[in-house]
Amino acid sequence: MSEPLFGHDLLSLLVEKGGACRLEDLRAASAAVHGAEATYCNCSGDSFDFDGVIAFLGSKGKISVADGTVALGMAPACQH
Repeated sequence: MSEPLFGHDLLSLLVEKGGACRLEDLRAASAAVHGAEATYCNCSGDSFDFDGVIAFLGSKGKISVADGTVALGMAPACQH
């Protein structure tokens, strides 16, 4: 199993897509770049699958998800 990626790695993919896209397009991009079984973590070391990191990032205001579309939120990403 590979090392977990940070949530900001997923945010970077979203930025590459212009800051907003369909959630399933982001899922596909993540799988293409990081592998379908990629795990993500936060700075505290909590681990998430794709859906878990989406929920986590949403709870922190870093993204919003509505009507199947994910968009960058107002909260800044961490400074790794």
